[in-house]
Amino acid sequence: MLKKTVLLALSSLLVASAHARINLDSVREASRSRDLQTLATLSEQSVGEPLEMYPRYYYLITQINQTDENDANAFLARYSPSPMAERFLGDWLKELARRQNWSQYEALYSKLDSPNTEQICNKQQATINRGDYSQLGNHKQLWFSGKAQPQACNSYFDTLFRQGLLTADDAWMRIRLALANNQPDLARQLAVRVGSPEYLVPKAPVVIKQKKKNIVVQTANINTVNTAPERWVNDIELGTRAGRELWLFAIEKIGRTNPNQAARLITEQSQLSKEDLQFAWQQLGLTAARRLAPEASAWLEKGHLEDLSGEDRAWGIRSALRIGDWKTVEKRINALPANEQNDNAWRYWKGRALLAQNNGAAANAIWLSLSEQIDFYGLLAKEELGAILSAPQAPYKASIDDLKAVQGIPAIQRALELNAQGWRSEANREWNWAMKGLNDQQLLAAAELAARNRMYDRSIYSAMRPTNTQDFALRFPQPYRDSIEPAAKANGLDPAWVFGLIRQESRFIADIRSSAGATGLMQLMPATATWVAKKMGMSDFKMSDMSDPAINPQLGSYYLAYWYDRFGGNPVLATAGYNAGPGNAGKWRGERELEAAIYIETIPFTETRDYVKAVLTNATHYAHFFNNSPTQLMKRLPPVPGKNTQNEVVE
Repeated sequence: MLKKTVLLALSSLLVASAHARINLDSVREASRSRDLQTLATLSEQSVGEPLEMYPRYYYLITQINQTDENDANAFLARYSPSPMAERFLGDWLKELARRQNWSQYEALYSKLDSPNTEQICNKQQATINRGDYSQLGNHKQLWFSGKAQPQACNSYFDTLFRQGLLTADDAWMRIRLALANNQPDLARQLAVRVGSPEYLVPKAPVVIKQKKKNIVVQTANINTVNTAPERWVNDIELGTRAGRELWLFAIEKIGRTNPNQAARLITEQSQLSKEDLQFAWQQLGLTAARRLAPEASAWLEKGHLEDLSGEDRAWGIRSALRIGDWKTVEKRINALPANEQNDNAWRYWKGRALLAQNNGAAANAIWLSLSEQIDFYGLLAKEELGAILSAPQAPYKASIDDLKAVQGIPAIQRALELNAQGWRSEANREWNWAMKGLNDQQLLAAAELAARNRMYDRSIYSAMRPTNTQDFALRFPQPYRDSIEPAAKANGLDPAWVFGLIRQESRFIADIRSSAGATGLMQLMPATATWVAKKMGMSDFKMSDMSDPAINPQLGSYYLAYWYDRFGGNPVLATAGYNAGPGNAGKWRGERELEAAIYIETIPFTETRDYVKAVLTNATHYAHFFNNSPTQLMKRLPPVPGKNTQNEVVE
């Protein structure tokens, strides 16, 4: 593997350390082969180097189950605070829990910045082990999850039940949450805490042997309902808690494929309590909301909206937004906790709801403060007030001394060397660590340093962090403009849009590759790139071309333009389709024309919803760097045609 050299353009006075005496690939290979002798040698040779902690970390972690406490504590003492010390602390705490060395666990636990669930449960076990039950209930909310929790939590939960801090009702509540999250295996495991009722822990089906074939006699239970809910829903006896929970599970399953039938079954049900029926409506409404069904808002209104989690509450608002029920939009936003009401999205949509109800003054008051933001909803608020995004103020420019100062930060030195050796994720971790506590000027100097080393993703990361001083050229960089802009124009696309998309896709890291295999500036999948290359007549195309910043924008721009055309020149649909697939983008349209911002806010995939907002916001900011490019976000948001006014899109 060819190693990248660390580049600092524009200043011969600043040269990042490129000697990188430690060969990190050798360290990793020795760890994989459990070659402790080589790791020990590399560790000794690296003393005094910026990356000396890396071979030492791998030496300790490769034999973690035999690592001596003194060696572990020495590592933490020598290298804290640093990302690698933090990483080792997590590894070492896990090992201490395995050894049940609870006194050492408690001694080190306080060093954690943000303990995860497993660490919290182990800490509780440590206090239980020394007989301290005074704080036992502090984290019992971890029980109330519809998904499996780490195995380390089981002992803690057992103690909570023994001490009466969790009850059978709490066990039933978690079974309900598990089934609502379509986790029947978890529900079966939890059923042991409520006597293992047969509905939830079914016996093997009875087999009646006949001459020609065996007949399997099945009954309604968690297994049969999971596979064929419509077949078994009417066979469930509702006289027990297990039966009622199983019926609710059946309704949830039916609601995924036949929501109207589920609604009919709930309406006709008279044996369940009001609270159980409200829960059924709640779950059906949430399922329907994420499927963009127009009935979703009314169904949710029949449920317990007060009990919903943050994201579920958001879908309550989106379901009303989708059908243009502005009164309900306002009501549900007002019902949010204060911190959620302050989210920029809900501030904007509350303004829209007020305006729709002839309260423009109140709407303008909300938008006035929101317009100070430069994100999707900040720009929309600004434009609602009649203003447009103005050219950014003169940026702060870091001096040579500023650059030298940030380059002297140890974590930045490590990040530069790690990046030079192709250890990108580790480099990013070190870089992000180094940004903690820096002021605006230092952050922008760091952003400039990263850009000069072609670490554009870290440059953007640093440039986005200042609160008062800005440099939009760093926040919205234009590397590879000589290849990106011609590729966009050749395919009839706005260069600002393509730059906005690349900024979101790859942060301008030309050879980046996702876990799914998407590669390069415009993150093309191999099959897509091959198809596009063939359409473009690139007979000599090879997979390595996907990482070429001169070729990737040609392929990506062609693909984006292809779907832009198929979607009738609608950038919203084309952007959504680029991320989630054109089939999904088409499926998410309404039966009739939709306002683009409503279409975007109700995209079911969180990643795609955020992606479309970011790309189109980026494009609006990039417009200041290009001629003949609209600098108003609303001009990039044409109405989204309904399904009945445009042919279905098929991938």
